Amino acid sequence: MKIFPLSLIALALSSSMAFAAPDLILKNGDIVTVTSEQDRAQAIAIKDGKIVAVGSTKDVLKQKGKNTEVRDLEGKTVTPGFIDAHGHFANYIPLANSLFVYPSPMGTSDSVGDIQNELQRHFSQPGLNKDILHIAFGYDDSVLAEKRHPNIQEMDKVTGDFSVCMMHVSGHLGVCNTAGMTQIGYSTASENPSGGIIHKDSNGELTGLIEESATYALFPHLTVGSQKEALANCQKAQDLFASYGVTTAQEGLATASTLGLIKSMADTGALKIDVLAYAKWVDFETILENMKLGEYNNGLKLAGMKVTGDGSPQGKTAFLSTPYFEVPHSHSYHYHGYPVLNQDEMDHYVDLAFQHNAQLISHANGDAAADLLLNAVEKANAKYGERDHRTTTIHAQTMRLDQIKRMRDAGMMASYFPAHTFFWGDYHRDSVLGPWRASNISPMGWAEEFGLTYTIHMDAPVAFPDQMLNMWTAVNRVTRSGETLGEHHKITPYQALEAVTKTAAYQNFEEIEKGTIEVGKRADLVVLAQNPLNVEPLEIKDIKVLETIKDGKTVFEFAG
Repeated sequence: MKIFPLSLIALALSSSMAFAAPDLILKNGDIVTVTSEQDRAQAIAIKDGKIVAVGSTKDVLKQKGKNTEVRDLEGKTVTPGFIDAHGHFANYIPLANSLFVYPSPMGTSDSVGDIQNELQRHFSQPGLNKDILHIAFGYDDSVLAEKRHPNIQEMDKVTGDFSVCMMHVSGHLGVCNTAGMTQIGYSTASENPSGGIIHKDSNGELTGLIEESATYALFPHLTVGSQKEALANCQKAQDLFASYGVTTAQEGLATASTLGLIKSMADTGALKIDVLAYAKWVDFETILENMKLGEYNNGLKLAGMKVTGDGSPQGKTAFLSTPYFEVPHSHSYHYHGYPVLNQDEMDHYVDLAFQHNAQLISHANGDAAADLLLNAVEKANAKYGERDHRTTTIHAQTMRLDQIKRMRDAGMMASYFPAHTFFWGDYHRDSVLGPWRASNISPMGWAEEFGLTYTIHMDAPVAFPDQMLNMWTAVNRVTRSGETLGEHHKITPYQALEAVTKTAAYQNFEEIEKGTIEVGKRADLVVLAQNPLNVEPLEIKDIKVLETIKDGKTVFEFAG
């Protein structure tokens, strides 16, 4: 372990910073700077939201002025603020007061009956608006006792006169009651949209199940009633992210209306953490007319474009190159999912991002979807020349080894969702992919071996933005049943910490100002009850976030 001497760090200060006493000194800590695996410090000095000194307690205290606040960390661990490498921050704003029907361990909806009980309880509340579409979120057919989706009749039985649609935990499927299907414009006469399915039974009647692009009809209904409500819900969302140590969040599929909502929050100064927004591909050019690319405005930055290439492996809509291990009912034996965009469409939108020099992030769970993206990026590289574009494959669950190498050579990155090994690992092994392919989901071992830069994420609200759980799943790869899935793809605790700090900042083109604890960087910090590099790997998920500091200001403090 190496403790920084102040002389190596404070001398890097500009003369104007060096003669100004810090606003805050944190002393006597176990500070993991993430500048290298062995680097540690004991104290940090902060001035005007920036780190101005890092080193031993004795040396940093020499910077103290008469108005400097000094806080004793009493040995607690400090790391850089966690960066949500992929998620959907804005989803929490309209959903803040909605019903969540997560199964265990995030919730208690473990059967269709449990879901019905929750729906009935929710819609028996007085004063609910009967003129709007109500959204519930988080059911998961893969772990329900019945091992199937709820249906329209089961929804109708408990939702009364309300129009209701319930989103799958993946965000790629949904189930509506009869009134809900009518509200979003679907009937027995409706045809499947390109890249989606409106499910019907053998008699041509709606089952209530919709998937992929068919769920887009829900999006206009994800609204809030007033600016006051939006502000309150935005605060709840930030409080949630900050409680998990997140100082930079992502809105990973921003429509024009969604981005307008977040921008209205930013314009009022309501954002207390940073939010990076990636514009939905079809809205990208419209959004560019109203927002400048790559610049912060009161905590909000339009960071680039997002493309969705396919669906969900646990929903069996991800686009694979070979069939699913167990094909969903009503599909042929060779069913292997389907793309949201075909190759020509993917080529067009990747080219559009490169044309505007905008970073592209692209959802690709299935390896066949990843092929479409890789093909398009390689064409764009040939057309526009090599550049530092950091195109990021989001989830990259089933990427093959040959694709890892192609991504590396094309200047791309991957952002993995390793929590799949816990939440759906057993299901992937037994039903979705089979044992061998399931053992290679989130192939971080290959990425380490062959030099592909990667981050890890929780895809909130698919799962809570819990970065300790995120790291735990990447380090241990333990399933719900307690089995290890893919021993060869485990990473070390330090590599996991890098993936949510240093490398995540790099993914966002923010490595100059975030991701490590160094002089000149923004004072985005997390105080932890224990050091994730020192505890037993299986204990990482139990480490409490005690405090979250954004630009030198506390935005969350554990009350327990």
